[in-house]
Amino acid sequence: MMKLQSISFDFFQRVGRSMMAVVLILPLVSILMGLGGVLLNPNVHEILPFLSNNGFQVTGELMQRAGQVVFNNLPVLFAVAIAITWTGAGMAGFSSLIAFFILHTVLGSLIDITDLKINEKMLGTELGIETMQTGVFGGILIGFLTAYLYNKFHRTKLPDAISLFSGERLVPIVASFAAIGVAVLFYFIWPLVGMGILALGEYVATHTNPVVVGLYGGIEKLLIPFGLHHIYNTPLLFTEIGGSYEALEGARIVGDQNVYIAQVIDKLRDPSVTLTGGTYIAGKFIPVMFGLPAAALAMIRVAHDRRKAKARSLLIAAAVTAFLTGITEPLEFTFLFVAPVLYGVHALLTAVAFGLANFLEMKAGFAGGSGLIDFVLFNVLPNHSNAWLLTIGLGLVFGVIYYFTFRTLIITRNLKTPGREDTEEETRLYTKDEAREKMGITQQHGQVETKDCNSRAHQILEALGGKENITKLDACISRLRVGVKNADQVDEEMLKKLGASGVLKVADGVQAVYGTRSSVIKEEIREVMEKER
Repeated sequence: MMKLQSISFDFFQRVGRSMMAVVLILPLVSILMGLGGVLLNPNVHEILPFLSNNGFQVTGELMQRAGQVVFNNLPVLFAVAIAITWTGAGMAGFSSLIAFFILHTVLGSLIDITDLKINEKMLGTELGIETMQTGVFGGILIGFLTAYLYNKFHRTKLPDAISLFSGERLVPIVASFAAIGVAVLFYFIWPLVGMGILALGEYVATHTNPVVVGLYGGIEKLLIPFGLHHIYNTPLLFTEIGGSYEALEGARIVGDQNVYIAQVIDKLRDPSVTLTGGTYIAGKFIPVMFGLPAAALAMIRVAHDRRKAKARSLLIAAAVTAFLTGITEPLEFTFLFVAPVLYGVHALLTAVAFGLANFLEMKAGFAGGSGLIDFVLFNVLPNHSNAWLLTIGLGLVFGVIYYFTFRTLIITRNLKTPGREDTEEETRLYTKDEAREKMGITQQHGQVETKDCNSRAHQILEALGGKENITKLDACISRLRVGVKNADQVDEEMLKKLGASGVLKVADGVQAVYGTRSSVIKEEIREVMEKER
């Protein structure tokens, strides 16, 4: 019988983390595509006529195509990224790529040989292979299947005669046969599943309303602290559930985010293209670009005078990050752990913003992040609708609401937001210099004592309960994400003294917020664990 632990909190946060490996590349791709769109945009040519010459036009076309290829190949990217991030092994990613090729080659061959009659919308190509469209679902399945097979077989020893294929070299072979089995299974069941997804996508695309869209935005925000939001929003953003669109070049684009980007690009070539994408995500700019910076201002204004400078330096940096790039976690986590009620208000206001954007029939979107960069590149400069003007107007209103709501709650409830801690020891957030001081100087009077033989990573490892207590070690943009056998063995206060601005313990998962240093700390801990073997 499958153990409950296999479907535990740690399992699901690892799933979300694996998917995020693909999502994190999209901001760079969005800049590439956005700049290409600027060079091709006739509105920009009226201001900068020299951009209309052939050299700039060819450059713009190349940049857009280079970026678009990432969105067009998300299934294989999910397959490879999930296999690597789940196992930490390059061979797993290589095996997943092979399995992906075989899956679609066999599936396409079965359709051709049997002359299977299915909806044309379900047929297409993957990496040039004519096959049945399984979208990112197929890629995700192959990624996790290969990761499972890697963990099961990468230490297998074969008889001497075939020992060449022992260990990791056995995994591509096993994964290949598994992919054939999956292809046969998909041949029989995916036509029904695919038709169901198409029907659901059609229904969602034609039956959206402010309540549904608002709930989508609010729930996504509530899942962020647990690292589960990528599991939740991936189907809507990147699959048929989020709608579909037949691009001018003939490709079938699926997912609310993908459809919006494709339509923005096509509309530059053909103004008659109607925007249908961006239905669900149009409201995201409002809380990210306007609400959270206003909340940061409120926290700065109510900070105690003796700590206002410290709070200002921390909160301004986090607010600018959110405003420019759409990465909100550093700012959200500054108040999540010390004042959860503020995060609840933030989620509620986010839901209202999403629902209001849908009520006003706004179509807006982003390729990589919901910050100023994507807002300008994919909304302001294309100027395909008045949604960007409405976003600014609503954003200013929400900024005022955020500011006074946060300020009022902090003062009336005496919430310990950055700069309002009662004593120096209760400070949850540190500047870079203070964090280094906390981690590197021997302290007396019950403080953390740094031994010569102990590194920061060694101390954090001890605070997590030691190597034996860790089942999975990972990190995202701002958090160290650890699966543990026993959460009670984790010393939360010690982690905070070692620089964590917050610690979240849920069942068998622990998340410690170390900001952008999290991935470095993860590798340092991994090295310590390797040395202790």
